Amino acid sequence: MLEFRGVGIKLGRQILSDVSFPVEDHKITVLLGKNGCGKSTLIGSVTGLCKYSGEILLDGISVNKISPRQRARRIGVFSQILPNTQFSPRYLASVGRNPYIGAGGILSETDKKEVESAISEAGIAHLADRPCCELSGGERQRAFLAMLLSQDPDVFLLDEPSTYLDADARRELYGIIRRLSLNQNKTVLAVMHDLNEAVRIADNIAVIGDGVTKFYGTREECLERNIIEEHFSVSRHECIENGGRIVFFE
Repeated sequence: MLEFRGVGIKLGRQILSDVSFPVEDHKITVLLGKNGCGKSTLIGSVTGLCKYSGEILLDGISVNKISPRQRARRIGVFSQILPNTQFSPRYLASVGRNPYIGAGGILSETDKKEVESAISEAGIAHLADRPCCELSGGERQRAFLAMLLSQDPDVFLLDEPSTYLDADARRELYGIIRRLSLNQNKTVLAVMHDLNEAVRIADNIAVIGDGVTKFYGTREECLERNIIEEHFSVSRHECIENGGRIVFFE
């Protein structure tokens, strides 16, 4: 389990002062907060991009004490800002296998199968050998998703993963995320800005603001306590669709 304990981050000013919550194994935890509250900064702290106080633990061990190679096998990050590279999706997916290959950098047959599987899962097989700089924003998003899927970590950290994607592509993406959790026993922490998508996909929800954890609990607890309405000043609506209750905010 990934866990944040009293995490504080100062980047010129105090961004975070006391953020604490667990990311439960094999579940999807969605991290919410207003713009500029430090969500992406918190994600960056896990991989060493930001210095922090407090503790970030993976299975009870500080992430700072895990070797970079082992950490890359355990934790993968999908960044909000993606480079407009000339590399192809297939090349990026092969880079995702770096934590597993030897010093010679030669992909094994198993590695090659993982690469092709990741490209297919990300829906980018028909563009696998095109330079990413020639792809649309959404296609490039899928190319970097293929790299993360090829990396095959235990914990997926997703920072606004649906940026640039249209409605159909977002549904496909959230289907992939749900399969990671349900079928592959992966652990997911996703930073999201769309409240409606968040409550549809989340098992657990963490809300941060003013540098601290405002709420952590299950999706059901979040809805029962009106956390979304109070923190984001939105109104909740409910309807019945295909026999199920749909909750949405505006």
